[in-house]
Amino acid sequence: MKRHRPSTKKTNASLLKIALTTGDRDGIGFEVTAKALSKIKPSLKKNRCLFFIFRHRDQQKWQPQYFKLIDKSWLRLTFHSLEQALDFLDLVEGKLPDNLLVDLALTSHEAQWVLDASKACRDGNLDSLVTGPLSKSVTAKLPRKPLGHTGIFRDLFKKNQMFMAFVGRDFNVLLATDHIPFSKVEASLNAKTFSSALKAAEDLRQLLNSKKNLAVLGLNPHSGEKGLLGKIETRLFKKLPKNVDGPLVPDAAFLKKNWSRYSVFVCLYHDQGLIPFKMHHGQDSGVHLTMGLPFVRTSVDHGTAVELFNKNLANSASMSEAIQLNMKLIGAKNV
Repeated sequence: MKRHRPSTKKTNASLLKIALTTGDRDGIGFEVTAKALSKIKPSLKKNRCLFFIFRHRDQQKWQPQYFKLIDKSWLRLTFHSLEQALDFLDLVEGKLPDNLLVDLALTSHEAQWVLDASKACRDGNLDSLVTGPLSKSVTAKLPRKPLGHTGIFRDLFKKNQMFMAFVGRDFNVLLATDHIPFSKVEASLNAKTFSSALKAAEDLRQLLNSKKNLAVLGLNPHSGEKGLLGKIETRLFKKLPKNVDGPLVPDAAFLKKNWSRYSVFVCLYHDQGLIPFKMHHGQDSGVHLTMGLPFVRTSVDHGTAVELFNKNLANSASMSEAIQLNMKLIGAKNV
């Protein structure tokens, strides 16, 4: 998509434009998006948010029931490219319908939607991004074969220091490393990466308006026992900032008494943070947030669940929370 100049029309310029990419076409992404939107009371006037759904052109043939669900509340206008939709919004005269929803019926593959939406956010044509579940096999279709959403963002912005964070009702986690084999975790945790992870956790703490300290977990059993069970803790944690506690012993870090003590738990590898987070929050709560982007990106905290495609069994709670948190963080009204 060529660069599009942001709207200067008074009727449209003040709208917060949120992209909703629906993930794998044969997964639960479109279903949870439709269900989540059905729970939001449409009002451009009150919350100033305009949603752009990115979905496959044939999705309406495959899942007509979810389009009917959306259409009960929203006035859905369908376009075949983001540029076409933005041009229409620039040209339209007068007040937009209060329940307008932009529906993008696309022929490109699902990872390309994320890339195009991210470029639009970068260029100021969209304000933020909410992503549905996307498989690694789909993101690998892009030229540089990135692994997951975070890989797409790192390639686009030429920036390695991006971090996966997860916001839940009871506690929040940030991962210092993400999609790498466990055997490579220790070698990946140099002083620069760890310092950047702490900064990202501090940014998240401020974003969530929390005054509580951060907590960082050790890597080894008993956090290394002062070097007896591993050296990384003595190497990385010599001097932590005053508002960072640790290293916490990993097997006791997520005891219930600690949930209210800390704003963010900084975990050193993927499963160290996501096993306790998902075991506790399940599908009823939990939002994935990318730290290090120049715009707000939230996402569901679950996978594509292709085995549930078109069975009307998918829980939309995580998508609902991802949309609500996104709206809150970009300053939407009445959230």
